[in-house]
Amino acid sequence: MPSVSARTIASIPALFVGLVVLVALAAIDLIVALVAAVALAGLTLVLVQRTATNRVLSALNAAQLEEGVEPRLESLVESICASHGINEPGLYVAKTTAMDAAVVGRSDDTRLVVTQGLLDRLDRLELESVVARQLSMFGSGVFAGTVLASVGGLLGPLGGRLRAQLLDGRRFVIADFDAVGVTRYPPALASAFSKALESARVTHRAASDHLWMIGSGTDPVQPSLGERVDALLEL
Repeated sequence: MPSVSARTIASIPALFVGLVVLVALAAIDLIVALVAAVALAGLTLVLVQRTATNRVLSALNAAQLEEGVEPRLESLVESICASHGINEPGLYVAKTTAMDAAVVGRSDDTRLVVTQGLLDRLDRLELESVVARQLSMFGSGVFAGTVLASVGGLLGPLGGRLRAQLLDGRRFVIADFDAVGVTRYPPALASAFSKALESARVTHRAASDHLWMIGSGTDPVQPSLGERVDALLEL
């Protein structure tokens, strides 16, 4: 995930708001302008971080999964979390035939998003490998990535440049290998990726593409899915 904190990313729109207020009020009273600018910048900083998760879930078209609807997924998440000391995430499903998964939110309030296509097409071992991969990312800059996705679309070209600087494609491969460390069975994740190669991809959204395990396939940050399959099969 990004190499900077969520707070640093959220400070960008906060500083912009503060600057606009300062410029707008400076001609009236400089002291009042400074106080108002600092206050509104601080409020924006807090609001960006507090609303980031829900904004991103909405952007991913993810709806909360009702208990009992996907018992296989619930069982796998519960088992992996219990055996590795991970707090169970909230479960969400994106109604798309694309095969993909994402993890968003804070380290103490994380949400796992899986697509309906993933649930429909993967067998138990393949789904376990995907769940393990996503859960292994908890606490590794997930919230920074979430905040970046929530504000990236508001920053225009600056958001794209910032995103390219902050994201490292190697994190995708590292997460793949971390999943294998949990399941001890590389072929399962390789098989899941191979099926995804033959399926539709999620709709490209530059601001949130980095959150997906696979993505739209047009994101220059993400390494080739074929290369990731090959790397897994070499383990």
